[in-house]
Amino acid sequence: MKHTLLATTALVALTGAAAAEITISGTARIGVVTTEGAAAVAAGTVFGKGGAQTLGGHKLTTKEIATLDKFGAAAGSSGVYDAGEYQATTTAVTFAATTNAAQLTKLDALIANAKTLLLEQQNTASAAVGQTAAEIAKISADIATMENLRGQVVAKEASAAVAKKADTTVGKNRVRIAFAGSGTTDGGLTYGFSARADHSNTSTGGSQYISGAFGKISMGDLNGGDEQLVGNLSGVGSSGAGSHQEFGYQSSSHNIGYSVSMAGVSFAATTDLVRGADSTKTGSNTAYGVKWSGDMGGATLGVALGTSKIGNKTENSMSVGVSMGGLSIMAVSHTNDNGPAVDAVAEATATATTAHVFAADKVDNLDTDTTGLSISYAMDAMSVTAFTKTESTSGVADKDYSGVGFTYNLGGATLKAGFVDRNDISIMDFGLNFSF
Repeated sequence: MKHTLLATTALVALTGAAAAEITISGTARIGVVTTEGAAAVAAGTVFGKGGAQTLGGHKLTTKEIATLDKFGAAAGSSGVYDAGEYQATTTAVTFAATTNAAQLTKLDALIANAKTLLLEQQNTASAAVGQTAAEIAKISADIATMENLRGQVVAKEASAAVAKKADTTVGKNRVRIAFAGSGTTDGGLTYGFSARADHSNTSTGGSQYISGAFGKISMGDLNGGDEQLVGNLSGVGSSGAGSHQEFGYQSSSHNIGYSVSMAGVSFAATTDLVRGADSTKTGSNTAYGVKWSGDMGGATLGVALGTSKIGNKTENSMSVGVSMGGLSIMAVSHTNDNGPAVDAVAEATATATTAHVFAADKVDNLDTDTTGLSISYAMDAMSVTAFTKTESTSGVADKDYSGVGFTYNLGGATLKAGFVDRNDISIMDFGLNFSF
């Protein structure tokens, strides 16, 4: 089918510049995406603050009981309670592992007494018993401890069953106008830019570069150096069907980079320069990638390695790609460091000067490993693509993504269809894509 090319090229003569040109092009798409509704969720029970006061949601530990027993120690004959001991009578109150209504009443009385004491000490004019600053801080900590335990033992809230959500079908349409410019100085330096119609001069939208024998320096809306060279799998569908073929590179918002290629080897390095309060970063903020590509017996082979460190989190990635004739195969492996491990905290009973310490489990923050493979084959005007990706973290169920799709070139317009399984949720994506 005949189509009209709406690309415009302008040659501009500038003083001190050999040549410069600006190109305008466009893309558009129309289509529909159908997404399977979420699976049903069975009714369950959630423990925590809030909900009906049903006892038995939490059994007190031995040290938690010891802490509450200390808070409930008998007051003197005057009936005056002090920091760390909040019983107002000469009879001590004690607690047990299995909480009941009577123990809840005793705990509520201790909390009320502690809050009254804190209020009195904060208002020195009405203070009945003088407290030091440390003792006042201790009262506040004790109140927090008792309220924490109360929330654990009394709050038991049932979650209602959630019915399966219905399938949804939505229209997907979009148009983008793209601008690109390039030029060469009399000294041989190449410069240029790329942008879309929605980019403005107050953002990092679009990108600009200058290159020469030294390499290429870019600024703007850049992918990290690791993503630039390691890359992603091939996707399917008119609008990407959720783009689950892509990997979550943490360096995707970098805004300055350097790259160079020689003898089949490419290198890229990027970072994010602080542009104001919205971009404040701590720790490291760098990404690097290196790639070798060459001919191997008629096939084009590419091997890439990447790494990034943002704050205290590190990501490592690698890919292998091969293409021969109409066949293209891409394999990507990605390891995301989820942060440093957190040591366990042992439980400790409150003392006269220290607050109760609650036990905390060790948090391993295990790495998340994601691996994937895509295969594409082009036959004249038609091509077919399939991909699979698995995300694995120890102790967490794996998440699996897979997709298959085809494209058919109509000449200026391309028919695209794809089916994706997003971790047991089906997505169908069909439409026409145009280029101008």
